[in-house]
Amino acid sequence: MALIRKAKVDNLNLDLIYGLPGQTMASWQESVEAVLALKPEHLSLYGLQVEEGTPLYQRRDSLDLADDDALADRYLWAVNRLAQVGYDQYEISNFARPGRESRHNLKYWTLQEYVGFGPGAHSDFGGRRYSYIRDVNAYIEGVLQGGQLLDQDNQIPPRERSAEYLMLGMRTVRGISGQEYRNTYRMHFAPVEERLRTFAAKGWVVEEEGRWHFTPEGFLLSNQLIGLLLEAGEEATLEQVLGKQ
Repeated sequence: MALIRKAKVDNLNLDLIYGLPGQTMASWQESVEAVLALKPEHLSLYGLQVEEGTPLYQRRDSLDLADDDALADRYLWAVNRLAQVGYDQYEISNFARPGRESRHNLKYWTLQEYVGFGPGAHSDFGGRRYSYIRDVNAYIEGVLQGGQLLDQDNQIPPRERSAEYLMLGMRTVRGISGQEYRNTYRMHFAPVEERLRTFAAKGWVVEEEGRWHFTPEGFLLSNQLIGLLLEAGEEATLEQVLGKQ
């Protein structure tokens, strides 16, 4: 960190993992405080995922791993602590000082267009997702000779985009808007809103200025809750199809 600052780098992210084998709440808090003393502009906090097929998974029974409740406690403590010292949470795992949010990641989460160039590069532009061939020599030949350059090229229908809007938007503190959903995708928002109101009654989401987003407690359940919102989105699609018949 000292060398990086000496090199005049003034925008730095650090990653932390909670739930490591043998980690306790006290050691997690110590780690967070040590990182805060370094004053990074951005922090990403990830819960340990023990994935099947990995060496860690094979050793899981002999390791001191935290249960879901302990992971939740560490996450919620960190969210509160970072807020106290000026780090805004803007996505499930990401926190930043004002103006230091990751523009790169936000572009994906808010479904903005992006263009990639070169072998294997991916783009989302003009309503299409496409990627270039990965073979360097074939790519060069395609450029010079006017040959095949694209490996994949897909038009993304509004129904698929609407699902992505729900899934990616709810990852962020900015959340989703019924007006955006209706105006952009021409989809009924009522089934989604009904589901959101049931979440709100449990303290998992809030509505602020017409936008719905998860609370920190809701972020802990985001995978399951987003799945339920996607189901509600499918209900909206079915409702529209039946309405046209």
